[in-house]
Parts: sequence; structure tokens; C-alpha cells
Amino acid sequence: MMLIVPVGLSERPKHFPKGLTALTVAVWLAALAQFVFLSRNDFAPAAKEQWFELFGYDPAKPHWWKAFTALLVHADFWHSIVNLAGLWLFGWFVEAELGWQKFLALGLVAHLIALKAQGAFWLWQGLLDPSRLVGSSAMVAFVMGTFCLRFRHIGLRWRAIYGWRWRTQEFSTPLWLLIALWLVAQIWSLVSQNPEKPVIAHLTSFAVGAIVAFGLGWHRLAICDQLKRQAEVAEREGRWEEAASIWCQLALRSQNPSDDWLAAAHNFLKAGKREKAEEAICKSLGHLFWSESALNRACQIAAELKVQDLSPEILLSLAEQLERHRRYSEALTLFQKVAEVAEFKGAPQALLKVAELSWRLGEEGKSRQALHLFWLRYSQTPWRQKAAELAAQLRWRGEK
Repeated sequence: MMLIVPVGLSERPKHFPKGLTALTVAVWLAALAQFVFLSRNDFAPAAKEQWFELFGYDPAKPHWWKAFTALLVHADFWHSIVNLAGLWLFGWFVEAELGWQKFLALGLVAHLIALKAQGAFWLWQGLLDPSRLVGSSAMVAFVMGTFCLRFRHIGLRWRAIYGWRWRTQEFSTPLWLLIALWLVAQIWSLVSQNPEKPVIAHLTSFAVGAIVAFGLGWHRLAICDQLKRQAEVAEREGRWEEAASIWCQLALRSQNPSDDWLAAAHNFLKAGKREKAEEAICKSLGHLFWSESALNRACQIAAELKVQDLSPEILLSLAEQLERHRRYSEALTLFQKVAEVAEFKGAPQALLKVAELSWRLGEEGKSRQALHLFWLRYSQTPWRQKAAELAAQLRWRGEK
């Protein structure tokens, strides 16, 4: 005996959907008004036809405001439930990516285009009195069109319960399979020559959604997401060089690639590829803005034992970048490693940074020790004046 039940999605959007919630409330209010009207007329078919005539979209008499009211009117309870389920299943992701203003604006535009296309198709078929169009299925088709280009990786998780001990096993199926089945059903309805069904409206809105997603570059974002997942899997499995190569591909595709270059450098460092790690760090340093994830990756690099294999020039630049972003502990670690390379021309500067950051972090003894070491090693260098100013500043802070 086996029981398979859905348990959720592989990922969930982070932001609450304002536009989708407003649309849902509007649909339910319209459904309540429809129920009250029909109940007062004993749910007669003529009453339902009258309601559709008032608020449905008639392609033969295309009043502009009925195009919007038709979005909220549904044939029955299950019609509205299915449409709302589709909107929440796919539309939540789309709204989280677009923002609720763009989501509603583009969805309504797709809805209007779909109604016009369906009306033109019926007139072309010779239907002088076509059916009235009601429901939000055109908007559902729009969000499915955008979803399948951007969120191909989202899956529906299932739990299989089997055996006399009720053992469980989870697996996932991609949501785009539902969209594929829906498309097959729509095309089948189209070729079956049943012009009464609003198939053209659905396919038109789906095409508008796909065009919008393509125009926004969502297909490229989907490829980047796929590469990122592959890189993370390779990292977890210890395939450092392969992961680094994928992060490099991502950096070439990204508009803010500092995160990806640092991730590539981290993996190259773990793989023992010092030159490639230095090259990736240099490319990341070419971007002044570092996000929080980039800083976290830089801190991971600073904590690696193999970081001492990098050239002191790279270590100094990376330490200065971390200091600018107030990651003082990690910057101090790198400055200490640079200061140990006595023949490096930037060693005096690094030693002064060790003294300054140690004092800032509350390690006064370590700060005085670094200054004392500076006077022993570099008292005759051009950095002498800077050391004197730093000593005066630290003495003033101590007295204060």
C-alpha cells in the first residue's frame, strides 16, 4: 500500500504578494455579490445570464470597463478556485520578482490583449454572437508564461508513505510539467475545432507572459540560477576546481560579479591553484561595491590556511577592502600575514595597520607590540612620520 501526498514547494518567495492578495480579495467580493444576486433569483439560468451580461466581456459589444469586471466574474465556485490556485501557485513567484505594481499592470495588459485576440478569432470564425468571456484564466496563463522562463527550477515536493511501518520517502517534480500539460490540453482544444472555448485568449496571454519574461532577461537569470546550484553542489562534494570554473562562468554573466569572482577564488585556493585564485581576487577588487555575500566569502578566504600562499600584494589589497567594509578582525589577520613578509615594500604599512586595528579591537598590548616592532625594523623608512602620528593618536585615545 502506498500513499503519495504533496507537502510543499522546493522554494518559496520571500515577500508577501500585495497585488495577488488584492486581486484575490476582489475576486471573492465579486463572487459574494454574484452569489447574493443569484440567490435572490433562485439561481435561475436567466439570472446567471443577466449577471454575465452586466459584467462579462462580450466580444460583439466590447465595452472597455467590462474587460476589467470580467476578470473578477467566474462561471461557478470551482472555476474561481482553480483560477486562484493557479495565480497563487505561479503568480506569487512572478510578483516577487516584478513587484506588485508591475505585476498588476503587466497582468492586466496581457488580460486585455487576450480578450481582444479571442474576440477577433471568434469573429474570424464567423460567430456573430460569441460567448461572453469571464474569469481570470488569461492572467493565470500570463503568470505561467513568465514562470516557465524564470523559475524552471521550482519543484513540487511529494511524500510517499508505504509499507506496514509507514516508511516515508520524499521526491520532487518540476512545476513546469504542470504548465506543459496545460499547454498540451490547450493546443488539443484548439485543433479539435471547438471555437466556443477561450483557447486563443489563454495561448495569447501565455505568449505575452513569455515575451515579457524574455524581454526582462529572465531566461539569462534562470541560467545563472542553474549554474549557481551546480557550483554549490560541486562545493559541497569537494570538487573545488569544478566549482571554481562554474563560478567564473557566473561572474562573466553577472552585472555585479564580485560575489562570483570571490567564490571562484575561494575554490581555486582550496584546489591549490594559487595563480587562478589571485587572478579572481584581482577581478573582484576591480568592483568597489561588495555585497554582504561577497564580504562573507572574502572573510572565508581570510580564514583559509592556504591564504598565506597568496602574494603579499593581493593580501594587502584584500585586507584594505575588508577594512573599508568594517570587517576588522579578518582584515587584521591579513595585515599580520603581510607584515611577516619583511622584504615586501608594503610590510611597514601592514604593520602600522596591525597596530591600528589591534587598538580598535581592544587589544592594546598587541597594538603597542606592533608599534615597537615597527620602530625596530622600519624606523628609517618614509613611514616613520605616519608611525609617529599613529602613536600620538593612540596615546591621546588612551588618555581620553
